[in-house]
Amino acid sequence: MEKEIKSKSFTLRTDDGQWLGQVVLTSDGMFASVTDYGNFSYAWRSFGEDFEQFILNLNVDYFGSKMYQGITYVAYGTKFEKSAHRFAEKILPALQKEIKNQII
Repeated sequence: MEKEIKSKSFTLRTDDGQWLGQVVLTSDGMFASVTDYGNFSYAWRSFGEDFEQFILNLNVDYFGSKMYQGITYVAYGTKFEKSAHRFAEKILPALQKEIKNQII
């Protein structure tokens, strides 16, 4: 029998309280987002025991590359790649901060 897949939603804000976006993580490795910097998603299927811990260990360049990879079947070009990296710079640190806050 398969393990039940659980999801967790994170509302991300800047340090001064401005809305950045909403991110959903699932226990089986899916990242999905609706943000001010674009709507990106990706699914990791090999991430170890805990997907949130996996996210905490990512760096912006790797994360941005995966966001870009996730949309390349729709669009291709450096403009899209730059958008994915800008998204990663804004969203990944805020998501990591929110995960840490919920763990404590």
